[in-house]
Amino acid sequence: MLRFFFWSLLVLNAALLAFNLGYLGTWEMDTHEPQRMTKQLQSDQLQLISASLAMAPSEVPAEKKNDIVACLEIGNFPQADAPKVEEKLKTLALGERQSRINVMDVATNMVFIPSQGSKEGAEKKAGELRRLGITDFFIVQDQSNLRFGISLGVFKTEEAAKAHLANLNNKGVHSARIGPRTITTNKFAYQLRALNADEKSRFDVIKLDFAAQEVRNCQATPYSRN
Repeated sequence: MLRFFFWSLLVLNAALLAFNLGYLGTWEMDTHEPQRMTKQLQSDQLQLISASLAMAPSEVPAEKKNDIVACLEIGNFPQADAPKVEEKLKTLALGERQSRINVMDVATNMVFIPSQGSKEGAEKKAGELRRLGITDFFIVQDQSNLRFGISLGVFKTEEAAKAHLANLNNKGVHSARIGPRTITTNKFAYQLRALNADEKSRFDVIKLDFAAQEVRNCQATPYSRN
């Protein structure tokens, strides 16, 4: 019996020594999928992390917000331009964010040639203008002191009227002048609300076809809808 205990103790000590020296592997590694660990590719690049970090939800990159950048109005257009304008703007596909607004366009500065005294005199002056290559005018026929004078354009600002007068002088028209005259016409504008950056960029391309038209913020006019 003593011999049995001696040999048992000797075997147990030998086993413990072999385990401590690593001859029997490590229980922490080999008892959890040992075959998978031996087949792991690039195992030297694995990183050990804490349990709390492993359980933490991963952050998903937030999508770039489609921020609203503008609310714009373009106009004022004459009624005849409606089909062309709407054909261009429909490519933006704004739906209820697009609306048409009726506006009163008031011009107060006229470039004109004074009354010629009679219809015949006005017709003669009109012929002289045509020979100079000027066709954008009309003979005034109302009962004002401009009757049988010639209107060469009515402008909202005095600066615009002066620029037109200078252009006419360069073409040989020297009898024209600037005077006050209020002309009110019914026109329309388009309001484009809640534009994002992409829609604003596409609108900038469209407005090149209407370079003479004013583009303004929605808040700039009393008839605006926000």
